[in-house]
Parts: sequence; structure tokens; C-alpha cells
Amino acid sequence: MPKLTINDKEYYTDDFNEDQMKLYQEIQIASAEMSRLEYNFKVLENRVNFLAGSIENASKEVELELEDNSNTDAS
Repeated sequence: MPKLTINDKEYYTDDFNEDQMKLYQEIQIASAEMSRLEYNFKVLENRVNFLAGSIENASKEVELELEDNSNTDAS
């Protein structure tokens, strides 16, 4: 028998009437959706950080190429 705690009070789903059970099911659906969205947010956040790092690395490579070219031209 699942137990739900609301404002520090425990409720047992076996004791729920039909309306309470529908509300409990909505809570479960909303909670699952929140978890899914949180997961997607973290995946996208990691992707943004990876792409930002790629931009930073590409900029460093361009700087190195420019330095190499200016050193070669000076010779």
C-alpha cells in the first residue's frame, strides 16, 4: 500500500476515495514529467557546455595557427 506524505501528514492510497485516487494519479504523472524534464535539462546543459568548450578550443587553435603563420612569415 503506497504512502503519500503531504505537509508532514501521511496518507495511505488504499484509503483514498475515487477523487483522491485521480488526484494521486495526477501527482504521479506530474512527478514523472518533472523528472523527465529535469533529465532533459541536464542533458541539454551538458551539451551547451560541451559546445562552448569546443568554441573555446577552436579559438585557441586559430590563435596558434596565426602565431605559426606570423612566425613563418617573419623568417
